[in-house]
Amino acid sequence: MSIFKLILIILGVCFAIISQDTLYISLLINVSLITVIYLNRHDVNIVSLCLIFLIVKITEEMLFTNFIVTSSETMSSLWVNTIIFSTHLIVDITLILMVMLRAPYTRGWLAARNKPIDKVRIYRAEVAFVSLFFVFMLVDLAALLENFIRHLDEIGFSKEIAEIFSGWNWIYYQYENIKSVLTGLSFLLIWSMTIAIGKEEYQAAEAS
Repeated sequence: MSIFKLILIILGVCFAIISQDTLYISLLINVSLITVIYLNRHDVNIVSLCLIFLIVKITEEMLFTNFIVTSSETMSSLWVNTIIFSTHLIVDITLILMVMLRAPYTRGWLAARNKPIDKVRIYRAEVAFVSLFFVFMLVDLAALLENFIRHLDEIGFSKEIAEIFSGWNWIYYQYENIKSVLTGLSFLLIWSMTIAIGKEEYQAAEAS
């Protein structure tokens, strides 16, 4: 069963990295989260962590489906891309903050209902998630800054200066590839919570 699970995880990671279909990737991530919640339904840490990711990812999908402008005949690419990258950045920051506050909030929620809090822990996989989404955040921030640098003429700089930086588009053209790799890693971390190493409690290094 462990070998079969490992094969499925590797195939899922490869699919998330290679595929450029956001619908399939979103479906893969969301189904994985729901499956992990079910398999670990008696573990308050994994359930609360996966619920956070599920709620944030569904909210993000709804925003881009119904509210966020991804193409426009009236707005320039500068402002369309600014909206897109800023939304991704805000979502990533929100997710990081929610995960960092998960353990203390869960303890408070349980204590308010006179329930034991001794099982509330921070797992290694959770710390890895925060680190990974910090990278997500850096990529979105870099893409946002590059977007402004590439369009300096639209924000008041002279054409001579703007022309020097108009070719700054590496992150723009690699954005989907970078995000696909990071999404594949997030899929790996989601499933790592179903094995022992992912459930190991994180021990912060003691100050010397």
